[in-house]
Amino acid sequence: MTITASRFFSTDPGQLTPEVEDRFFTALKTGNNTFKRTASDRFERLDERCAQRFRKTGTVLREVLDIGISSGATTLALSECLNRAGQNPRITGTDLSLTAYLLPVGGGMQVLVDEQGNPMQYEMFGRALRAWTRRADYFTGMIGVHGLLRMATRGAIRRQLERGDREGHAVRLLTPRLLRHPDISIEKNDIFQRTEHFESRFDFIRAANILNRGYFDEAALRLALTNVARYLAGPGAWLLVGRTSRSGTASTLFRVAPDGRRFVLVERSAGGSEIERLVLSTPVPPAAAAA
Repeated sequence: MTITASRFFSTDPGQLTPEVEDRFFTALKTGNNTFKRTASDRFERLDERCAQRFRKTGTVLREVLDIGISSGATTLALSECLNRAGQNPRITGTDLSLTAYLLPVGGGMQVLVDEQGNPMQYEMFGRALRAWTRRADYFTGMIGVHGLLRMATRGAIRRQLERGDREGHAVRLLTPRLLRHPDISIEKNDIFQRTEHFESRFDFIRAANILNRGYFDEAALRLALTNVARYLAGPGAWLLVGRTSRSGTASTLFRVAPDGRRFVLVERSAGGSEIERLVLSTPVPPAAAAA
């Protein structure tokens, strides 16, 4: 059974196992139709392959960017993998949805909402109810329950957010283990907005389960890749792009070519990334090439 948000965020982090964290975050869906779905070992094999490649090429990582970290569980796993391989980089993790609000709405209920006020979990008398619908709900009748809950809580949510009653109810949508890590920093960031203090900075960027055709059209993907290319630290820097499927994480590892102007393909896993062609056709901007 999924733990309630009130219990999750009030429990001593030392008492929260990775399994409990995974169940909690997997049940959350934000207003932009993406899940905070997570699994600590999701990219384990992929991380190991990257670490082996870095070791073989004599790469020393100083700074790493992990884009679209969800709960941050896989960011922690990446850090641990790199540490085991003798790497000790600073890691910056980014996501667009990092804060939520746990709001009381009366009648013994609380609702966990994202920053736009979209419900992610209902809590009734200590029991967690997901706030999103699935196909089976049309047959079980849960679709009606969800509709009633939305109508019953919409006004209370809106009034509290309009009054600014946020700060006392704010929670971080991140594994508590991540927040205590000395070598990992977290930033709210939009991959489609150019971030100047990221430019020409990172030796390795991982974009896993974020840049894919299921989320974005080709124009948006090209814009995101242009920004990612700006953030790499010039010739020899690495980029990993992948998407998890039933057969594994289909990914491709790229590197900035010695001329600093383009990407070259280094290695594929599970057939390679679905946007491999787009990456290879993305020029590396002069700012990164000059680093």
